[in-house]
Amino acid sequence: MGKQYISTVSASQAHKLDILGVAITNKFTVSVSSDGYAKFWDNKQDEVHLPKEFVQLVFIDKSGIHAVAVYENVLPSSTLKVTLLAFACFNGSIIFRYYINDDFSTIESLTDDIKSFESNCWTPGFYRDPESKQDYFITTKTNGTTEVHLLNIVDENEKPVITFEKFGQLKGNSSSFPNSLAICPTENKKCAVGYINGDVLLYDFVSLKLIYTFRSSDLVTSRNSQSTSIPRVLAFSPGGTLLAVARDNQAAGSITLYDVEHGENVGSLATPSHSAKSVVGGFAHQGWILGLSFDEEGKHLVSCGFDKCIRVWNLETSEREATISISISDLDDTTHNDQDESVASGVAFIKKGVRGGSGGDSNEGLCVVSFDRGIRWADRYTKSIDYIRMYGT
Repeated sequence: MGKQYISTVSASQAHKLDILGVAITNKFTVSVSSDGYAKFWDNKQDEVHLPKEFVQLVFIDKSGIHAVAVYENVLPSSTLKVTLLAFACFNGSIIFRYYINDDFSTIESLTDDIKSFESNCWTPGFYRDPESKQDYFITTKTNGTTEVHLLNIVDENEKPVITFEKFGQLKGNSSSFPNSLAICPTENKKCAVGYINGDVLLYDFVSLKLIYTFRSSDLVTSRNSQSTSIPRVLAFSPGGTLLAVARDNQAAGSITLYDVEHGENVGSLATPSHSAKSVVGGFAHQGWILGLSFDEEGKHLVSCGFDKCIRVWNLETSEREATISISISDLDDTTHNDQDESVASGVAFIKKGVRGGSGGDSNEGLCVVSFDRGIRWADRYTKSIDYIRMYGT
């Protein structure tokens, strides 16, 4: 059955400057911006609510925020649920905030044991061990390395005590800048780091050993130099079998899929021509790709970028299933600038049961953030009885 993505709510002028990242927790959609603020949008409201009436904001850093990573877990042998967020700032610092039991009023700064993250950091990520043995925090560094830290959280009198312990470094093949990071969510304990020379390196972050190197097809004179095929975004499938790599392809964007176990290129995703299944230049987008996200079953991948399009890919057929074009006219506020800067800077699938409103328990959703400072939410509906009742055939 076909799937449709139905816009539910939006927020215009959600931040004062460009929105650069988005993350989903059980309770909130978290957006970050170069204005230095993080905003927490309530996921549990119905589809006719005004998002700006249910949002909390936290000032993080005046240099601005370019990325956010989320750890969320009920602590082992405890009823305490901890949501820990890492905000990557343009001054090279990573700033942490946490709250407990989905209660925003409990939000606090993490100030102890974080000197390692005060400078030279770039892309952060968390690993939550599915076997509840040892969690990790990983960050790329501007000196070309990637640091691995043990993350320990214990419940002391209904309050989390959070500590980091440096575990080791993942070294690249060169001094190239590591601009992107993805961490496999399974027990395999692998991560991928993308470098501006075009390489993507797959590591075992416990043994600290390099497993595979995925090179771009772009020709560079030196592996230390910057490629025109920069891997801007990486994402692992939920089952950890696939790694999706979004690279620049001159002015366009390509998506390559790699088999994580065998280190093989298993194909690419590209837009079809008007009639058949041939591709146009092998591009996924007619602009650089800035966001990737797998759905919770690993059957679909969503991408977004400079061409103002969000594309949903069926990974069983390697074909595009849906394209959503965004414009500043989509937003809730009709008094906006004439210049449309609706570059989609980030996208995330929202799991079933996270969003409130009709169909929230049975349908996945999408959240898109953009340079026009807007946030858009959409729900995915199968053409079922519910869909036909709401929207017709």
